[in-house]
Amino acid sequence: MYIHPPEIHTDLLIVGGGAAGYFAAIHAKTAKPAKKVLIIEKSNKLLAKVAISGGGRCNVTHNEPDLASILEYYPRGRGLLKWALRKWGVTNTIRWFERHGVQLKTEEDGRMFPISDDSATVVDCLLQEAERLGVECITSTGLKSFEPLSPKGFRVVTDKGINIVAKSLILACGGFPKLSQFDFIIRHGIEIIEPVPSLFTFNIPDKELHSLMGISVQGCKVRVVGMDSGPEKGWFSGPVLITHWGLSGPAVLKASAFLARELYAENYDVNMLVDWTGMGEEKARSLWDADLLMNAAKKVGNTNPFHLPARLWDLLLNRAGVNAETVVRDLSKQDKNRLLENCIRSPFSVKGKTTFKEEFVTAGGVSITEIDKDTMECKKIPGLFFAGEIIDLDGVTGGFNFQAAWCTGYLAGVRAIEKS
Repeated sequence: MYIHPPEIHTDLLIVGGGAAGYFAAIHAKTAKPAKKVLIIEKSNKLLAKVAISGGGRCNVTHNEPDLASILEYYPRGRGLLKWALRKWGVTNTIRWFERHGVQLKTEEDGRMFPISDDSATVVDCLLQEAERLGVECITSTGLKSFEPLSPKGFRVVTDKGINIVAKSLILACGGFPKLSQFDFIIRHGIEIIEPVPSLFTFNIPDKELHSLMGISVQGCKVRVVGMDSGPEKGWFSGPVLITHWGLSGPAVLKASAFLARELYAENYDVNMLVDWTGMGEEKARSLWDADLLMNAAKKVGNTNPFHLPARLWDLLLNRAGVNAETVVRDLSKQDKNRLLENCIRSPFSVKGKTTFKEEFVTAGGVSITEIDKDTMECKKIPGLFFAGEIIDLDGVTGGFNFQAAWCTGYLAGVRAIEKS
C-alpha cells in the first residue's frame, strides 16, 4: 500500500531563516496575526550571517536616509531597490530595532551597529519577536522543488520527505555560487542572472608589499586598468589595507563589487593602480611642488609630503629608484615625476581573489525584471515572492546588504500574507 508523505499546511511559507526571511515572517505575522506563517531553514542555524557579520558585531544598516545617495552603494538592483526603500528605508529600520530594544550607534564612516557591539543582540531580537508573534520554524529542512496549485497556492517538496502546502510562498534562501543551484526556479521559466562572486579582496604576489601587512591608508583610490565602471570613472575611494596576500579595505571591496562581472571574465588576472594620496594628479602635484619647495634642504626620505605611513613611503621611494638620502633640491625632474607617479598611480598585478571574511556575497540571482517592484511578487507566478540575496541585488560593505534584506523582506512579507 502506498503511503503518502506527511503534509503540512500553512498560509505563508518562507524558505530561508536569514535576515530577509525572518523580517518577512515578522511583518507578515504582525499584519495578519491570525494567519499561519512557517519558516524552513536548510541548515541547523538560524540567522547565521547576521551572527557573523561585522566581525560579530552586526552592521545593521548604514546611516544614509537619502534615497538617491544610498542607491549609489548598490552596483546592481537599483531599479527594484529604490521602490522597496521608499516603503522601508533606513529610518524605518533604525526605529524598528530601537522599538524592539536594540539601540543603534553610528560610527564615523556611517555604519550602524548595536550599542552592545554584539550581533547576538540583533539575532535574539529577531528570534524573540518571531516567537512572540507565533511564527513557526523548522530547521535542517531545505526546499527541493515547488509547484503552483490551482486555483492558488503551492506544494513544496522538502529534502526531508515532508510536503508543505502553502497559500503564498517567499523564497528568501540567499544567493548561490552556481547557476545550477537555481534550477528549482529556472524550471518555472524565471530568468536567473548567472551568479559571480562579489565583495572580495585582491591577491597580489608581491613580497615587498606583503612585508607591509597591517598598514592601513585612509582616503585612497584604486582603479582596475581598462575597467571604467563605477561612480568615479573606474576609481573607487576609501581606506586600503595591506595584507599578507595583497590588498583589502573598503576601496578594494567597492571595486570588487562594481566590477564583479568584468573581473570574473578576466579570471581575476588584471592590473590595478593605487592612488595612495586619494587626491588625483592635479591636486597631488600642486601639494607635491609646494612641499618640495618648502623642504628643499631636507633629505627626501624625511619629507613624506602626503603623510603616508613611513614604511610605505620607503617602498614608494625604492620603487621610484630614488635614494632616501638624496637632498630634495638635488632631485632631478625625472626623479620627482617617478616618485609622484608611484604615489598617485602605484601599479600592482592582481592574480586571484580571496573571500572577504566569512561574508559570502554574489552578484546575480533572480532578475529584477521578473519581480513586481511594488510587491516583490513574481510577475509570472502569482503568490510567489522573493526577498534578500536570492535577487540580483547587492551592495558594497557597510550595512547596505542588510538594509536591502530588511526592506525586501518587509515588502515581501506584508504583500505575501495579503494573498494567502
